[in-house]
Amino acid sequence: MIRNALDDYLDEVRVPAALVHAEAKTRHADAYRTPGYHLKLYRLRAGLSQVALAQKAKMLQHHLSEMEHNKRSIGKTIAKRLAQILGCDYQKLL
Repeated sequence: MIRNALDDYLDEVRVPAALVHAEAKTRHADAYRTPGYHLKLYRLRAGLSQVALAQKAKMLQHHLSEMEHNKRSIGKTIAKRLAQILGCDYQKLL
């Protein structure tokens, strides 16, 4: 999903962030910039699979999947744990 938004720009040396955000918003509509969107974005940036992140966070992989698809809310405690692993601000995951 997120990687697909960047596929058109693989040959570019630099791509303006505004262009990437506009493309992502067009392709992903309602899911864009939701807590689940951010969770998946940070997980992919960290190079982790759902299984690997779930193991590090001591949670079930299917719960992580539900969070990424905005079918399960991310509580403050879990958000802080995930953010520490992913190196991001936990508030982006709430």
